[in-house]
Amino acid sequence: MTPLRAEALLLLVTLVWGGTFTVIKSALATITPSTFVLTRFGIATALAVAIWPRSLRLADRDLLVKGLVLGGLFGIGFVLQSIGLALTSASSSAFITGTMVAFVPFVFRIIEGTRVQRSHIVTVGVVILGLWLFTEPEAKGINLGDVLTLIAAVLWAVYIVYIDLWTKELREQPQKLNLLVILQFASTVVIALMGTWFLDAPHTTTQWSIPLVGGILYCAILASVFTTWAQTRFQQYTHPVRAGVIYAMEPIFAAVIALIALHESWSWRQGIGAGVIVGAVIIPDILLLVKRARS
Repeated sequence: MTPLRAEALLLLVTLVWGGTFTVIKSALATITPSTFVLTRFGIATALAVAIWPRSLRLADRDLLVKGLVLGGLFGIGFVLQSIGLALTSASSSAFITGTMVAFVPFVFRIIEGTRVQRSHIVTVGVVILGLWLFTEPEAKGINLGDVLTLIAAVLWAVYIVYIDLWTKELREQPQKLNLLVILQFASTVVIALMGTWFLDAPHTTTQWSIPLVGGILYCAILASVFTTWAQTRFQQYTHPVRAGVIYAMEPIFAAVIALIALHESWSWRQGIGAGVIVGAVIIPDILLLVKRARS
């Protein structure tokens, strides 16, 4: 797997994630955040076990610890983001989630002790500017939902770095990588179950409907099983900072989907912001291809 192919697959992952903003925001009108996450990842866990049953035989102490750590970061992030999305606007949630790209290089430096590359700092700065232009978060103010989403973004930055480091050690052992996916899902189920006990309002009931079931299945199958498998298997072939930059495309994909499905419109500012983010994602790869062609 070449870095460019891996990044193309991560871009597809980000596209699928982009579709979840509209789905989850709509779903939270009839289901609590923790219950949504619990149902989503309960289905995802069952599917992952059914697809990769042999991987369960490979569990050892080291892999269990790594899976639980990744699952803790993964699950707490999802619960906090879902609660935050119920308390803030979708655009503010998208912007704050995208700011995880700003934390990745510094988390990577703390964990690995390596120097942050100047090109990565410039790219991250450009992405943050593009996200700010695109989502206009300053127009909505700051609330508790924004704070919870910011904590989720920091946790996911740590998650991105650790999944890069730990999956490289298992590059030639795909079944163990599959077990890491299962452990992440199972951990998220436990965390979401705790959320239904301590965070959800008492005596709340879910209003089941075909759109809600469809949204949960989309999030469970495509936005959980497929995306987590792809991220766990293929993010290791690119730098975690580059991966974070690609994931910052999520709010743009979310807006494009809403543009097509809901006939929403973009402002000139959103168009500029989208262009800035896309440029930050693809220009480094174009320069790399030019450099390779000349060498």
